[in-house]
Amino acid sequence: MHVFQIRYRNTQGTLMRILTAASRRGIDLPYVQAEPVEHTHKVTLLLEVNPKQVGQLCRDWNAVVDVIDVRAGAQLKRPSSGGESTAGTTVWPGSWRHSLWPRLLCNPLGKLWPKFRESL
Repeated sequence: MHVFQIRYRNTQGTLMRILTAASRRGIDLPYVQAEPVEHTHKVTLLLEVNPKQVGQLCRDWNAVVDVIDVRAGAQLKRPSSGGESTAGTTVWPGSWRHSLWPRLLCNPLGKLWPKFRESL
C-alpha cells in the first residue's frame, strides 16, 4: 500500500480528475480523504500499486492544471500476525499509524472494515 497526498486548487472537476487517474487503471480506492488546507485543498489516497504505477499516477496528477503538489509515501505493508515470518515486511511508521490508522478502520457509516481489523 502506498500513501499519496495531493494538494490542489478546488476548482470544478479537479478532485474527479485526480480520482479518475487511479480508477481508469482499475486501482481500488480503499481510503480517500479530501479536506481544505489553508487556501487550497488536500486529498489523501491509500492505493495498492506497483512502482511503475506510482510513476504513472504522479505524472498524470502533475499534468492536471490545478494540482499544486504530489507526494508519494513509501510502500507500507500490514505487520504480520504472530507465528508468521517478518522477512521483507515493513512496519507501519509510528506517526503515520497514529494519525491515519484509526481513520482507516471506519468507513463513512462507522462500520469496521474486516481486512484492517484482522491486522490489529
